[in-house]
Amino acid sequence: MKKNNLIQKILCLSAVALAALQMPMQVSASQATSYTYAADEDSNWERTQDAYLPDKTITELGLSSPEDLYIDEDNMLYVADTGNKRIVKYDIESGQIAGILEGGDLANPRGVYVTVEGDIYVADTAAKAVLIYDKNFNQIGKLTRPDAPIFADTNYEPKRVAVDGGGNVYLIGEGVYNGVIQLAKTGEFLGYFAVNDADLTFSQRLQQLLFTRDQLAHLVDINPTVFTNVFVDREGIVYTATSGTHRNGMKKHSTNGGNMFKTNVWSFDDLTDVYVDSRGLIYTCSAAGYINVYSKNGEEIFEIGSYVTTVDIVGLFASLPSVAVDMNGNIWAVDGIKGYLQSFKPTEYAQTVYTAMDLYESGLYDEAMAKWNEVLRMNQMSVLAHNGVGKAYLHAEEYEESLEHFQVANNKDYYSQSFWEVRNKWIQKWMGPILGIVIGLLVVWKIIKVVDRKRGGHLEKARRQIKEKTGQLPIWKDILYALKTPRRPMDNYYEIRKYRQGSVVSAAVIYILFFIDFMAYKTVKGFIYQTTKVENMDIGSIVLGFFVLLGLFIICNYLVTSINDGDGTFKQIFMIPAYGMMPAMIALLVVTCVSYVLTYNEAFLLTLVLLIGIVWSVITIFIGLQTVHDYTFGETVKSIILTAVFMIIIAVIGVIISIMWNSLYTFLAAVGKELVQNVL
Repeated sequence: MKKNNLIQKILCLSAVALAALQMPMQVSASQATSYTYAADEDSNWERTQDAYLPDKTITELGLSSPEDLYIDEDNMLYVADTGNKRIVKYDIESGQIAGILEGGDLANPRGVYVTVEGDIYVADTAAKAVLIYDKNFNQIGKLTRPDAPIFADTNYEPKRVAVDGGGNVYLIGEGVYNGVIQLAKTGEFLGYFAVNDADLTFSQRLQQLLFTRDQLAHLVDINPTVFTNVFVDREGIVYTATSGTHRNGMKKHSTNGGNMFKTNVWSFDDLTDVYVDSRGLIYTCSAAGYINVYSKNGEEIFEIGSYVTTVDIVGLFASLPSVAVDMNGNIWAVDGIKGYLQSFKPTEYAQTVYTAMDLYESGLYDEAMAKWNEVLRMNQMSVLAHNGVGKAYLHAEEYEESLEHFQVANNKDYYSQSFWEVRNKWIQKWMGPILGIVIGLLVVWKIIKVVDRKRGGHLEKARRQIKEKTGQLPIWKDILYALKTPRRPMDNYYEIRKYRQGSVVSAAVIYILFFIDFMAYKTVKGFIYQTTKVENMDIGSIVLGFFVLLGLFIICNYLVTSINDGDGTFKQIFMIPAYGMMPAMIALLVVTCVSYVLTYNEAFLLTLVLLIGIVWSVITIFIGLQTVHDYTFGETVKSIILTAVFMIIIAVIGVIISIMWNSLYTFLAAVGKELVQNVL
């Protein structure tokens, strides 16, 4: 009896499970099927806590090649169901179809936009028009091809549409490279609202520079990157998505069409859509299946999604043409190939980040800091959180505390702003005492000199004796001579040539000191000016490159000048760069030290110091080569060019030999293994 009851229960459970599997309604998921990424301090994408989880998967709408989504003020989702030649209105709250717009002029609807008043704008490429319907699906307008003469040669097949508060219509046309088409609500052509720049190759840039307009018309076929979508938020700001570029693929436009983002915004090169939610967050999607979230200032926040074609995985897309966000902050996306809707629900982590951003934008800095600290408790290395805490400290005038967070986030711009304030406080506090100490020391030194003079000048005599004795030390004497060389290069190099001044040992010491100075400049500048972290540098290549280039220059110049009747010996050629690089050496040292006390606003000072030092050294070394070899100006230029050519030839030969040696080593190693395995 018990056995029969058990069999009946198993059969009932199996029937229920089978019925559930056959129901293609909406499915909910709570596990992440793709990772969430956020930018680290070096702007590399790193995995972070899940910001969104797949929520509802809707497969029963029967969509065919859907291309566009839009969510109106009533939380109704509109789908441009292109393959079925219709617009589907879906009620997000009830999970039911609220209406279907089809028939009439609808032929190939590819874009949909709904105004605050509820008017529905549909971009239809086959109808070659923008069709306008009221909230009850009654057609109330049709924007056909403008009759403006300037528009005569432009293709008019609208595929995406957006409308601002004044009724102006923004269109993305099929095959239109001129930019976003802007129409008045009456259909009058107002011009191209925004135009992308053309990405030119090196050869095309040369052609632009050298060719005439007629030559360019026949030889150069240059088209700018094309817009793929357009969106207008509730404040009337226009956003665009562009394919074919990683830089500024997503733009936020001012009223004159310019890009409002101050820095380049990274994006995928196959962007298909851009959407802005009620809080100003910007969402983009790529054809490959990735969704990116940005702040209203274009700062990257999250990236989710992935690309898949072989299997059905919730939250992953074979093709992702459009994205939209509902009033609850849920992301809605549609698979353009498989024809299903997928929603993503923000996690507590994402909600905390967004709340902190909203509080900061509202000027509630203390509350924002508390929220950012919550984010840090979830993710201690969150660059967004460290930036948020740092900005909150900055507005609270707690500048020293903000420095730590900006440094962790590698935010040099805001670090510079905070450091400016910290430095001002330090100057105000210590400048008076420091000046007092300096003046006091000068007064004491003056008194000592006066007293010493009255008592016979014993201290001054002792100072001169010490200076004379140290000046006679061989290496120190030559280094002092090198310091004087840039001030009188022609005379000093003549003495090197004629009277054999200087030494190889001192030149070697100067090269080593310059190398140490150069490495310090590369690795230990102040945080603001240290653009590359030491751990990201190839130190071995830097060291090898420094000494190889120096050695090649000396050897090749000696060979070239030996052939061209140069008077300089190998020893003198070895000394010429050492005795001429003192200005550059001092400039590097000054820049390295001063970089700890300057902000971005004073960057031009470091550039100026470095430029003066390098130019001065180059001129000094040039004069040294001319003087030591007894060349004219033209002969010196010729010898330097030939030296550079020989250096390139030797470098190429070295690379070839290295490649050949690696191949030979691999071959010999393989032969050795065969011998060991099959013979020995």
